[in-house]
Amino acid sequence: MKQSSTVGHALADFCEPAFSVFRPSLSTILLLLTALTSPAQNRFRSEVDSAYVQTFRGKLTGRAYLSQKYTSFNLSTPTAETPALRFLPNAPLNLGIGATFNALTLNLAYGLSFLNKNNGKGETSNIDLQTHVYTRKWVLDGVAQFYNGYFLTPRGRAAASPELYYHRPDLRVRLVGGAIRRVFNFRRFSFRASFVQNEWQKQSAGTWLTGFQFYYGIVQGDSALVPEQVQPNFPDEDVRRMRFLKLGPSAGYAYTFVYRQNWFATASLMGNLNATFSKERFENRDQTRSNVRPDLLFQVVGGYNSNRWCVTLGWINGSVTVRNPLYHYTVHTGNYRFTVARRFIANSRLRKLVPETIKVL
Repeated sequence: MKQSSTVGHALADFCEPAFSVFRPSLSTILLLLTALTSPAQNRFRSEVDSAYVQTFRGKLTGRAYLSQKYTSFNLSTPTAETPALRFLPNAPLNLGIGATFNALTLNLAYGLSFLNKNNGKGETSNIDLQTHVYTRKWVLDGVAQFYNGYFLTPRGRAAASPELYYHRPDLRVRLVGGAIRRVFNFRRFSFRASFVQNEWQKQSAGTWLTGFQFYYGIVQGDSALVPEQVQPNFPDEDVRRMRFLKLGPSAGYAYTFVYRQNWFATASLMGNLNATFSKERFENRDQTRSNVRPDLLFQVVGGYNSNRWCVTLGWINGSVTVRNPLYHYTVHTGNYRFTVARRFIANSRLRKLVPETIKVL
């Protein structure tokens, strides 16, 4: 136990070659060349089984969408039977436009005032950068999220009135990290069809996934994270700040069910087994811990796809958990999105500028 704590403290504070000589005949050379080029030709054939996935080379995919990103925070204790504290940001609903051509995707979104009402939930300021890159064989996810200002749900908990939300304008959550996943059945399964809308999954197919993830985060407030009104149900020691580092391998599975070629539903679930290093700051002391904890990432999307149009409704959610003797912490990060996309023939200049694929490893 001491050794584990020491490791956690250190990381939490880091921050004969052989040759032969012969004279082959012409027929031997031709035979060798045939044997060598046949596998090479197989390797360089199309990476997609067209019976399962249709690509749209030379076409530009344009989209309009509504999205809502979030980074929420749950705080609970194993020492008492009391509901977890669920802190949510007053995240805006964004209206955006974007386009995908070959390997390049660009989206621009803005929170419009008529789509976002306060509803007594207080103010949240944030910088939320999320990227999800879908190559043929790999999926790369990255986040850089900085949220200030949360409210407690349900309405009335820890608030002065049952009709009001308890506000924490001082509560801050920071999360930076990313993950990479290998897609094994890349010839018959397409993440792009579901999440980027520039391909079409015509038959049902699934794939195993493996990967690795890394996250660093901080949760802190100007005072105790537990509101004074509910403090009797939580440990006597008030936690004021917690920071963590998580890294480790992951494995999972993704599947797309297709109905009559056009209608589809995709689900992906990843389990991550992470080495977790954390440091809690209480009023009079700091506590460092290290352990191994699992985390989950799931993605679901469904909709309609065809030669020209694609309409999707999707949800991406990842959970990062830290479990210590007094408190359990969970940061949820994700994105809801409704998308309408259409494909257009791209001009010759654009075809020359943008590569068809991004090579990763």
